[in-house]
Amino acid sequence: MGAIAIAASLVGGCVNTKYRTGAPSQSFVAADEPRAAEIGRDIIAQGGKAGDAATAMAMAMAVTLPSRVGMTGGGVCVVFDAAKKDTRTLDFLPRPAGAGGAALPGFLRGVYALQASTGAMRWEQAVVPAEQLARSTPVSRALARDLADSAARLSADPEARRVFLPTGAPLAEGAPLSQPELAATLSQVRRSGIAAMYGGPLGGAVAQAAAIDPAAVRGFQPRWTGTAAIPLGIVSMHFAQLPETNNGAALTAAWSAAADLPSDQRAARVAQALGATGSGASAPGAGLVVIDHEENGVACSFTMGAPFGSGRMVPGTGLLAARGVDGAGFGAPGLLTNAIVGRTQFAGAASAAGNDGPAAAPAALLTAALPAALDKEPGAAIRVSRAVSGPGRATFVTCQTSMESGWKECQIAADPRAHALGMLVETER
Repeated sequence: MGAIAIAASLVGGCVNTKYRTGAPSQSFVAADEPRAAEIGRDIIAQGGKAGDAATAMAMAMAVTLPSRVGMTGGGVCVVFDAAKKDTRTLDFLPRPAGAGGAALPGFLRGVYALQASTGAMRWEQAVVPAEQLARSTPVSRALARDLADSAARLSADPEARRVFLPTGAPLAEGAPLSQPELAATLSQVRRSGIAAMYGGPLGGAVAQAAAIDPAAVRGFQPRWTGTAAIPLGIVSMHFAQLPETNNGAALTAAWSAAADLPSDQRAARVAQALGATGSGASAPGAGLVVIDHEENGVACSFTMGAPFGSGRMVPGTGLLAARGVDGAGFGAPGLLTNAIVGRTQFAGAASAAGNDGPAAAPAALLTAALPAALDKEPGAAIRVSRAVSGPGRATFVTCQTSMESGWKECQIAADPRAHALGMLVETER
């Protein structure tokens, strides 16, 4: 892999790129926190693959967006291995395990498994950027918004108040955020790997603070399962399949029943089958997507179960204790893949704001992004995804490939309501 030729970025918009097979290789990253997208770009530029970039981005978001992502929380990913031509769900939800609904921490084992599946770099290379950010980084617009909304909760905990409200008021956008305890924790994770959490003193501290059985923390394992898939000829649309929802059959039935409807209406019907369950507000989430130059694809959604989790710090760690969730209403990752040639055509991740209903994330991904994945002109769907109203937030990359000419056209849509950022990385082969 040669030097970077182009690194084009966008904020809250879309970019079109076209290339023919044999031209410089293109990779795409997008995340609901701008610094994480920049970290993903850097990892790809250093020779990383989709699993490396997604893991480094997730670790970065645990520092820069702790309101929605953290090492005591968890998430769910849809992962496509282009060489194996296989699409799977990676389930590492932070399910309730302790007093008051405290979460069983799944994040570190989840992202470790993610990197192992479609990565090529060493674990510490994915952790170093987050460790550096923890020492000092400017508060992003996304975090500033969440801090303003949750200031009262955070002020009740002395450690959280010291970090996020040092003057009594929540840190504003651009203010320096210093998290030395979190940097020390990340140093442990870099040097000891995930054993720091699952068997080491870090895991013991989390278990004690959350009143969770330490054996349950040590024994946590992420689950690789199939996907809830819609076959579409030579391509298939894949969504996360979780045991709590059993949404595969309902998804297929809803898609078939709406066969004669336009794609946007058809997607709305499927959204109901995929995520319209439960009642009340969903937990807030955040997402990321990567399509690398080898056509591997990753789409992930993360949560802390509530804004800043419980709002309380685990003493001496810099970690906020998460709340458990029983399903993935906080986010909806999805991939459109071609298993014949081994290609990712679309990667999207939608997230719930936390006050927009239990089906917010699936509805956002499907009603805005699915038409972009399937239609000849995805621009209309991208404009829909940037609407100022409607539930959920959707950030995605969608590509169309001409079978006749070999030209591939890709667009990135980074939802401005999530203050998301998408980036193109172009490298010489």
